[in-house]
Amino acid sequence: MRLVTALSLFGTAANLLYSFYVLIVWFFKSDVAPGWVSLSLQQSGMFFLISLVLLVLGEYILNMASASNEGPLYHVGQEFTSARMTRREKLNIEVVVGGDIKRADVPVVR
Repeated sequence: MRLVTALSLFGTAANLLYSFYVLIVWFFKSDVAPGWVSLSLQQSGMFFLISLVLLVLGEYILNMASASNEGPLYHVGQEFTSARMTRREKLNIEVVVGGDIKRADVPVVR
């Protein structure tokens, strides 16, 4: 994913530089083909925006992926149903320690 964001960043920079090149050619060269400047600037601007959107989306996906890995080190293993059990007694919580699952001691409230 970092490669995608790096390529998007390169695309934005390259399109920005190409826009400056087109403007320099337009200012200093007298025999430019009609419509070349406007078409080149339009395409460069659109590819700049597309690359910028891809860059932002790539960074957002990386941010969400790293945030999802920071969750709690436990998960609910099983929940039993009974008319007399309270919510706290229903939960069977297991704690993940170094890849091993161990049962947590949950105090029973009566």
